[in-house]
Amino acid sequence: MSAYRELRLNEQAIDLLGRERLTQLSARKLGQPAMVRDMVLKGLLVESAHYVCETSGVPRRLFDQVISRSTLRSASKRKSQRLSKRASEALLRLVRTIALAEEVFGDRERAIFWLTTPNPVFEEEAPITLVDTESGTDWVEQTLVRTMHGVCA
Repeated sequence: MSAYRELRLNEQAIDLLGRERLTQLSARKLGQPAMVRDMVLKGLLVESAHYVCETSGVPRRLFDQVISRSTLRSASKRKSQRLSKRASEALLRLVRTIALAEEVFGDRERAIFWLTTPNPVFEEEAPITLVDTESGTDWVEQTLVRTMHGVCA
């Protein structure tokens, strides 16, 4: 993927997280693995997860399969108001996948439709539900990249 496209996808991911106001991260920093690791170790703000849930267009029942309500509740009770490492990584995978789907399909509405519709390629699972694991995310992203390049998924 070109550096420009990668930067654009990172911009979209930051927008989905609530911009720099909630993440203290720029698109350039999101492209730096050390910065991302540091952010994950600190934990993303619970407010970022709520923002993604409310504004991304992903139905709540599917969002909950990636980051559960109980995870968000327990993070909200912490003094730091930060997600765990695992939940932070899941949230980052989710927004990056949505950003890539938007790039492939041209807009959020079509991207969310594709991500939330059960698909035979994914054994009749909605692609968004596979983002709860790294291997599932890789599978969805590989399919999106093949689609972007006109290869039959």
